[in-house]
Amino acid sequence: MSAVEDPHEAVGAYVLHALPPEEAAAFSQHLAGCDACTREAADLDAAVACLADAEAVAPPEALRRRVLQQIATTAQEQLLRRAPSRHEEPRLDLEV
Repeated sequence: MSAVEDPHEAVGAYVLHALPPEEAAAFSQHLAGCDACTREAADLDAAVACLADAEAVAPPEALRRRVLQQIATTAQEQLLRRAPSRHEEPRLDLEV
């Protein structure tokens, strides 16, 4: 496997069909002899199937309003501002 040094790390990508063809073929060979990866692939397949069956549901309007109101009144953390390096232009921090 060229992109993945440890074939055990490719299980998720394999289950999601996200490996290039040559790596998928190599992982298939690895899978034939690795019980741990076979079990993990089966578990991930089941999780993928559940996610595929999931349905997005809009929340009740009252719940949506309460959450948005809570967000609006919750203090937010301030981002740390760093000084620009000597190679970049200074940025103007505009208040929103």
